[in-house]
Amino acid sequence: MKKTEEFQELVVKKNETPKYKKIIKEWNEATPYEVWEGVRDNFTFGFIGATLVVFIATKTDLAVLLGYIVYYFFMGRIVNRPKYVTDLGKMIVFPIPSALGAFTGYKLTYLLLQLIS
Repeated sequence: MKKTEEFQELVVKKNETPKYKKIIKEWNEATPYEVWEGVRDNFTFGFIGATLVVFIATKTDLAVLLGYIVYYFFMGRIVNRPKYVTDLGKMIVFPIPSALGAFTGYKLTYLLLQLIS
């Protein structure tokens, strides 16, 4: 009985469409607004999170306080949105803009701190 289950599992895996084709299909089915909204929110989330790290590392207390306020206001938006169920959302729309936003926030925060002081 166990060999039959393993065989069925292999048949299912063999018949699956490749991930990139699935992502392309999901891209074509998504509206530009849906993709833009996800990219915008995830970039902003990464950006705000990275600025907090720099503010804390440089011990800029007022900036840390303001950063936390903005971060937790925005966290309400992130937590209350629908969960990503597609591979497009899980593998493209969430991680890439979040990482780019975090890197941008990390770099720009030092410039912002120089302007403040």
